[in-house]
Amino acid sequence: MNTELDKVKSTITISLGLKNRLRDVKGNSSYEEFIGQLLRFRNELAHKDNYIELQKFQRREKVYSFNDFKIVFSYNKYNQSPNFVFDIQIVNIRQNGQNIISINFGNDELHSAYKLYFELLTLAIQTEIEPLFKHKGRFEDYYLWRREFDRFGLSKKAFENDVMEKLDDYKNGVDYK
Repeated sequence: MNTELDKVKSTITISLGLKNRLRDVKGNSSYEEFIGQLLRFRNELAHKDNYIELQKFQRREKVYSFNDFKIVFSYNKYNQSPNFVFDIQIVNIRQNGQNIISINFGNDELHSAYKLYFELLTLAIQTEIEPLFKHKGRFEDYYLWRREFDRFGLSKKAFENDVMEKLDDYKNGVDYK
C-alpha cells in the first residue's frame, strides 16, 4: 500500500515501525500538515517567549441569511496551528437584493452586532472545525477528541465522561438525536 509519505522523494530512511507510529499519531492530517505542526511545536519549545509564528491564510467566503438580509463574509481557513484565530470580515450586505452599507439594528445595536458576529463565527466553525470531529461509526474516532482534550489540558475523567461514554453508548445502540 503506497501512502503520501511513500510518494515523497527524499533520502530519509524511516523504519516501518516509526512510519506506522507516525501514521497513528498524525490522525486525519496529511503528513505535510503533521510535520509542520511538529516543527511549530519544536520552535515553541526551543524559543519559548521569543517565538513568532507566521501563518499564511487562505480565505473562504460564505453567505449568512436572516430575515431579508444576505451577508457575504470571509474568514481564514483552519490550519491546525495551536495559535489559530478565526478572522471574520464582512464582504457585502444585501437587503431585498440591494447592496447596503450597514444594518440598522435599532435600539439594541451593539448587542445585535455582537449576536451577528457570533452567528458568522458559528457558521465558520461549523464549516471548518465540526467535520474534523464527525463520528463515522468507528470506535477509533475518539483519537481526534483525545488529542484535543490533551491539547487543552482537560482531565482524563472529562474525556471518559464526554467522549468515551458516548461512544460506548453508540456501540450499544443508544441514539442521541
